[in-house]
Amino acid sequence: MVTAETANWVKRAIVHDGAALRLEYNGPVLADPTQAPKQVVVAFAPFDYPFESEQGGWGSQSFSKRGIPHICVFHSAEDWYQNSEFFTAMRNCRAYLGEGVNITTYGFSMGGYGAILAADCIDAQRAVAVSPQFSIDPAAVPFERRYNAEWSAMGPWLHDMAQHRKDKGREVIVLLDPLHRLDRRQEALFPKPLGYGRCLIHGAGHAGIQTLVEMGIIDVLFDVLRGNASTNDLRQAYRQNRRQGFRYLRKVGTRLHERGHPMARSFLEWAKARRFRRLIKKWRPYYE
Repeated sequence: MVTAETANWVKRAIVHDGAALRLEYNGPVLADPTQAPKQVVVAFAPFDYPFESEQGGWGSQSFSKRGIPHICVFHSAEDWYQNSEFFTAMRNCRAYLGEGVNITTYGFSMGGYGAILAADCIDAQRAVAVSPQFSIDPAAVPFERRYNAEWSAMGPWLHDMAQHRKDKGREVIVLLDPLHRLDRRQEALFPKPLGYGRCLIHGAGHAGIQTLVEMGIIDVLFDVLRGNASTNDLRQAYRQNRRQGFRYLRKVGTRLHERGHPMARSFLEWAKARRFRRLIKKWRPYYE
């Protein structure tokens, strides 16, 4: 298996260049059958990732370090891909890669929405979305207030997810923290045809990727993107390593302390073992 980009990789090749979206490819030469990849990740950035970035696209450095060919999707407006250009760009992406390449779409937050929205049009093998929003339109999600500023700058919500998420057998994996009220309510609204599955990451909040990093299991997620690991593999890795993560201990441990649960003491001991002084200080009054 390739573990890092090679010297002959194409870097930042333009796949689509429009007013609303720009797509850039990083990976082996597609025209050379001896090098062309079998799997490419198409990565959709969160809403606040810059349209112009000297660092390349969202996640590009991590993909390149692991030898994962990828296309980065840049957006010029924080519009949750509610523009008329989106599906043209996705068709251009599919045509650029050719029919012999398997695609995994991937994104976080707004990017997670984009990854699911694009999956059918781009004929992806799978979509992996971390903490996605179904919508930020108050008419559809009256409980959502995090993105009021972005919504006020947008036009109408154009894309009906139900029309673009058909049952075609492709895999859709959504990572979310069920203890995060807003993310849980957003995820509940997504259409769930055959192939849809959840990976619950309790205590991660809206910071699922950072939580996997701090637990030391981020490479399991990259294996899922490659198609070399299953949702259950990621779920089991999270369960086995969650006590190593600050966010998990803080969220779940605090709830257990507030409820006087017998397991609360174990969370205090795990925090002491990890030297999480903020948690120790937070929970010490429960034992005085």
